[in-house]
Amino acid sequence: MHRTPGSAAARMLGLALWGILLGAPRDDAAAEKTSKPGSEGHGTVLLPNGWRIAPAGRHLPVEDLPLAMVESADGRYVIVTNNGYAKPALTVVDVERFLVKSRLPMEHAWLGLAWNPDRTRLYSSGAGGGTVDEIAFNAGVLTPGRSFQLARPSPESFVGGVAISPDGRWLFAVQVLGQRVSVIDVAKGGVVRTLELPAEPYTCLLSADGQTLFVSLWGGAKVLLLEARSLSPLGEVVVGEHPNAMVLSRDGTRLFVACANTNAVWVVDVATRAAREQIGIALYPGAPPGSTPNALDLSSDGKTLLVANADNNTVAVVDVQSPGRSEVEGFIPTGWYPTAARFSGDG
Repeated sequence: MHRTPGSAAARMLGLALWGILLGAPRDDAAAEKTSKPGSEGHGTVLLPNGWRIAPAGRHLPVEDLPLAMVESADGRYVIVTNNGYAKPALTVVDVERFLVKSRLPMEHAWLGLAWNPDRTRLYSSGAGGGTVDEIAFNAGVLTPGRSFQLARPSPESFVGGVAISPDGRWLFAVQVLGQRVSVIDVAKGGVVRTLELPAEPYTCLLSADGQTLFVSLWGGAKVLLLEARSLSPLGEVVVGEHPNAMVLSRDGTRLFVACANTNAVWVVDVATRAAREQIGIALYPGAPPGSTPNALDLSSDGKTLLVANADNNTVAVVDVQSPGRSEVEGFIPTGWYPTAARFSGDG
């Protein structure tokens, strides 16, 4: 069954399609002769691998490899972290006017973005710099602030996903190749606790009450559950290969985990600490692994899950109202290699 998602979702999903409409429009004859990658007009783009895609929605370039995005408190702006070959940057998109409001170049950045509780300060992963950077936000403008330095266990270590406690006192960050997770005291600006991990992590996520920290182990095909303040182990759950993005159901009973080396989102029962469901998000049943689910978001009413399928150039729209009986409603065609998907705050 395939249905067209609502306009609000499509509007926000358009922000996940960056850097694909780069070629100047050409007439059909020129395109046929040269077959160069780029825009072919009429909403169609030719990729270097020979595929043609026709993304839905409107498109706004925001530089290369936008790995994550967050929405401002008033819903007016979306902040995107750009982490490709060009110099990293945080880009502020004015959603209402559909333009780039401002851009803050960063020395280092990769994936991690988290607001403080009132969304006036943003925390960005410092990637290879081994930091988490604090940035003030006001009326669409970002201003650099403090940097919290993490010890680097190896030269190749870099900071990945970050999370912040509901009261804004504690900041959590994983070091991907360093195989660590750390707790930062935001007021004092320093690391207070670090835990060595058994494999490479990708990101971390806090429960709504701030008591449990979930860590996706990209290199271990597991999700770890830790007591947030002490980092004491609470358990682990085996999931698919390369677990990455995570999102909790609105009641906190289910944890959705995208597993990039599978064609599925694994659903963990938090109480029993076991995976109870696999949601297949491939374009057709029995497809070999290759969809690469790598980003998730849940609607404000908790009924619909978005799954960015990087290598399918789609976002799957999934009905998750009934535990154990989730159903893919359809796919939104995107630009090349979608890496983030998000509902607007108003749904």
